Amino acid sequence: MDALSSRPPKKAGWTGDGHLVRTPHPPQRIPTEAIVTSRPGTDGGEALISEFLRTGREMIAAQRDVLLGYLGAGPGVRPPAPVAPPEPDLALEADSIERAEESGAVVAPPKRYLMREFDLADAVPVDEELAGLRFAVVGEGQVAEMLTARLAGYGAETELVQAVPRHGADGVFHLSPSFPDDFALYQAVLAGGPRWLIANGPADGARGFFRTVAKEYPDTVARVVEQHPESTVDEQVETLLAELSAGDWEPVVVRRDGARRGLRLTEEGLGSTGAAGDGTAEAEALGLDADSVVLLVGGANGITARLATTLASASRCHLELFGRTAVPIDGEEPVIATATTTEDLRAALIGSGLTEPAEIERTLRLIEAEREARGTLRRIGDLGSPVRYHSVDVLDAEAVHRAVKEIHAGHGRLDGIVYAAGVVEDELIAEKDPASFDRVFAAKVEGASTLLAAVGELPEPPKFAVLFGSVAAALGTRGQADYAAANDALEALGHRWSTVYGRRGLTVHWGPWAATGRRGIDPGEGTLSLLRELAWGDKGLTAVTYTASGW
Repeated sequence: MDALSSRPPKKAGWTGDGHLVRTPHPPQRIPTEAIVTSRPGTDGGEALISEFLRTGREMIAAQRDVLLGYLGAGPGVRPPAPVAPPEPDLALEADSIERAEESGAVVAPPKRYLMREFDLADAVPVDEELAGLRFAVVGEGQVAEMLTARLAGYGAETELVQAVPRHGADGVFHLSPSFPDDFALYQAVLAGGPRWLIANGPADGARGFFRTVAKEYPDTVARVVEQHPESTVDEQVETLLAELSAGDWEPVVVRRDGARRGLRLTEEGLGSTGAAGDGTAEAEALGLDADSVVLLVGGANGITARLATTLASASRCHLELFGRTAVPIDGEEPVIATATTTEDLRAALIGSGLTEPAEIERTLRLIEAEREARGTLRRIGDLGSPVRYHSVDVLDAEAVHRAVKEIHAGHGRLDGIVYAAGVVEDELIAEKDPASFDRVFAAKVEGASTLLAAVGELPEPPKFAVLFGSVAAALGTRGQADYAAANDALEALGHRWSTVYGRRGLTVHWGPWAATGRRGIDPGEGTLSLLRELAWGDKGLTAVTYTASGW
């Protein structure tokens, strides 16, 4: 996929992975010099609305609160809790970090996992089992033609097509997977309930996608087979046919040196060098001090904000924040300014004359987002780090390149970048709009690609580039096929950047952060874990998973 030429039809709001933070703070005025607008005249209101209304579950629950108030329900009456996501232990979006801490949520330091290969039983084609079955081969070229001929030779009905098969099939082979372009094809194929769906890899995003397919379609052997780059046509065909007789359900199979191998997460600590601390030693090991400059993309909220404050506390470095939304510095109306809780703020908005539930909730989220962003900038400044917030849409390549150049010109350096932007639009594959898949994929992959391209044009690239991924890519998560594919592709993008520039490129696949009633990553320990990984981890490692939840 050409990340810079493929644009989604709709701009989505930005989030920092794992946050839904709405901690009210009294309004504070922040210095105007701390706000940088890269697109003069842009109204950030709608973007902030999108940012804080990411899921229908939240919106419906909030509207119920308001409607119950209209119907005269007492202050202690609460609506039923929204329906939980298909796999709550792996759901990306967590509730408010600070609210979770205050309400006794189960928080824990994250454990460190690496993806390791393990041996799988070998598999060979069994021709007698294929006679009379129907197969579709999607693709073109020598592999497609030979595979089709071999299947027909086994007595199977076959069709060679370039798009969605015209007829239902027991098995479908896809020879050139590409994301997000091929989602609609997979969606249509899976609707037919095939016994096998086998893709010829590797392909960016395929691992995460097929791990999710395996969760959502347990009766289908869904698998991407990663061929050796120097394998011959004959070898590729034999390998693909062999998967029809494999006795396992592994969604990712790696073929190397004649062996058949799977992938799984393995817990591996950093050892004594990764001992707990306040981050000061780690910052020193990374060469971060008061003169250093770090750029964080993902707004001034949630986990991005937590990492920014951790960096400020540990190093007092200069911090530059990118967010799609504007952060107004004007004060609030007195009746709004005195409302310091969500309930009080909702009541104040109703009292001000707002009557439409959706309008009330949009305005409430907007005010809380602005308050939290101002609070983040204030806390970073209080810790001794100069900080600036730039209103930049990372899908706007020109704006990103311009802002990065301005930062480098102002400081004469850029020591590190952290990309934590993303959107979630959870739906099962069968119900997913392909346009939604495109939006989620672009927010991760296109945005990160644009940023990495921009810093690659600097006289000296950053010492490190951290990309915030998700455990969904490593394990697959029902309802998050797009997000799993996007974060898997993000990992591949970071690996290539590290190889090209010879700098530390690290994708961190985070598990869920602490939320009320669920076990999750302690925010303070999570951000310190990242600093320890950068300081003491294997410099050749380009991907790691941190999670406090089981699976």
